[in-house]
Amino acid sequence: MRQNELFYSLTEDVKDKKFDDAYLLKLIEFWQADDDKTEGNIFYASYALAHGNHEVALEYAEKALQKRKINLQLWRILRDAYWQKGDKKKAIFFAGLASKFYNEPVNLPIPREELQAILDVFSLAMGHGDFAPIAQGRMRFTPNGIEKKLAIFAGEYLPTLNEQNEYRLWSGAYTEQEMLDYKGKLLAKIKDDEEIAEICGADFTFDLMKGKTIKESETIQLAGSAVIVPIIGTVEHQQLNFLTDTGTTADWLGKWTSSFFRLEQTTTLSSAEPFVLGEPVLLEHSPRRKKVVLNILVDALCWRAVQEQDYELVPNILAFFEKGIIFSNHYSASEYTYPSFATIETGMYPQHSQLFNEKAADALNSEYITLSEQMKKQGYYCVNIMGCGEGVYDGTARGYDRLITNAYALPAYVGVERTIHQLEAFGECDQFLLLHMMDTHPWAAHTFQLPLTTQTHFGLSERSLKEEQKKNSVYLPNRPLYHHWNAQGIRDVDMALKKLFDHINANYAEDEYIIQLYSDHGVPIYDEKNYILSSHQTGAAFMLRGSGIPALGMVDELTSAVDIYPVLAHCAGFAVPEYVDGQLPAALGGTAREYTISMSMYPGIPWMICVRTKDYECRAESREVLDEDGRTDLADLSLHIYRRNSEQPVQSERLEAYFRDIIESFSQDINNHGRQWPEMRAKRWEWYEKDKA
Repeated sequence: MRQNELFYSLTEDVKDKKFDDAYLLKLIEFWQADDDKTEGNIFYASYALAHGNHEVALEYAEKALQKRKINLQLWRILRDAYWQKGDKKKAIFFAGLASKFYNEPVNLPIPREELQAILDVFSLAMGHGDFAPIAQGRMRFTPNGIEKKLAIFAGEYLPTLNEQNEYRLWSGAYTEQEMLDYKGKLLAKIKDDEEIAEICGADFTFDLMKGKTIKESETIQLAGSAVIVPIIGTVEHQQLNFLTDTGTTADWLGKWTSSFFRLEQTTTLSSAEPFVLGEPVLLEHSPRRKKVVLNILVDALCWRAVQEQDYELVPNILAFFEKGIIFSNHYSASEYTYPSFATIETGMYPQHSQLFNEKAADALNSEYITLSEQMKKQGYYCVNIMGCGEGVYDGTARGYDRLITNAYALPAYVGVERTIHQLEAFGECDQFLLLHMMDTHPWAAHTFQLPLTTQTHFGLSERSLKEEQKKNSVYLPNRPLYHHWNAQGIRDVDMALKKLFDHINANYAEDEYIIQLYSDHGVPIYDEKNYILSSHQTGAAFMLRGSGIPALGMVDELTSAVDIYPVLAHCAGFAVPEYVDGQLPAALGGTAREYTISMSMYPGIPWMICVRTKDYECRAESREVLDEDGRTDLADLSLHIYRRNSEQPVQSERLEAYFRDIIESFSQDINNHGRQWPEMRAKRWEWYEKDKA
């Protein structure tokens, strides 16, 4: 194949730094026949950089970055071009990625006066894309030079490449009805402890809030409505002074802890020590908005299992959403949380957002507007009331004003109480809230404590893990132990949500709220044979109720996780960007889906896709494993067709042609056509093992 010959010839020229006229002629031929243009953009950026044209190199490298977040040669170009431009933070970020994945030496002379800020961004590159504020690779300057260690970003702003916003996420300790300074003092003790960081903070609850540092004083001007100002203390028992036209008063702040103050007139805030001031929350309701828009993410809620048990586990969820819409034929786009969360928040499949590899802290393109950003633009106060730190480093949660995070401990009863307090505390303004709960998510029982009811329900032989190998959650076996655990979690969520639904019904009219409940994926524990895109693993929940939502009850049309974005856009009144992959379901006035797509885009294993129609499902798998850049060779793709919800194979040339056309069109950004950068391919396994170490 001529394209492959040209590709490998060009990569050799890049390696040998042969950027002559012959290179350019080969590149023109390659570029003209390349539908994607990404590789051509990288090759041309390499040429421009070699000839000293850094602006052109950066222009074409950034074009390539829109569609390819992970590429060694691209990272080199961006590193060098940004350095020449004077953007040292971006230069060190891409240098860090190249170092982390491919052991590329970092030889950039960092100015001492910018050392800490640049090292923070370096830390971002050396870390993961999830579980904020954990730092998988915190870079520190020591007497021995720059060293990397596990740590927690705390008592400081989280690193970011985008500093255009006045308010940035500051990482502190969540404190609610407890001693004012104790949690901040504890966080200060543990934040640099590698063992604590390795276990994601040991279930410590972090408070990530957007703010700006005030060194002495700040005046909050009020022209009408009252505001609530969030303020974080930086030292223990910090005195905060308030000056108004009617006099002065004072209060105390806790170390690294958020406190909230209601201001009803123009007020000057001051303190002897710096403090972090959040953006004032205007206490007014607009008729253009709803009083409450609430997204409830029930992690790993397997709707197929709920249906198989005749909905007995979810009487309260059912009773509430039957007065809205329950999509009973809904599927996640991915099999686990990291790519699924990004899909929901962007409305894009992982190959389009390029957020699929949590081992790289790549950021979502700035032109892609997330759900929280859309709601922020509408004027909502946006809070992730309980979450696991997803979306912070990669930008999919960048519209939230505040995120309360804990890596694993997200029980529904805590989230519900916290949500009700939030609704009452900020009831005078319009709120967009995300509540993420994990009761329904089973993990390997080797390391995760079982519910008390499950511990006492089984005898030793039934509970024994002697014959069960420790596996990732997507590979958990079909065992009564896990069934019981999962059922207990679903019941716990249902009972906790009853309290929240009762509060909503008692305090809001139907046209004052929008509530969506969905899951990011299901569970594998009900499958006789493990298949990570099974209807149990990708059969997810999706339901909604509230303003403008018809009371249709159960609706059988096919829906996908990418549809959650356009559904909220329809209900909340904002436009859906053209790049969004989802569509509005027929139940809300849109078009019924012909099929859904779920896929596994996990580097190190084959790429898998499952296309489901009303009657059939097609399972396809690559022969090659997926590379770290999210691509693989899709030649000789294995393909099997089954009746829906069965293992009954179907032989049909017509159906095979139909499904192959869908998969070929869908996978254009995944298929590398047998072309992979030789240096990257040589390190294909090394990068993965190195990162696990």
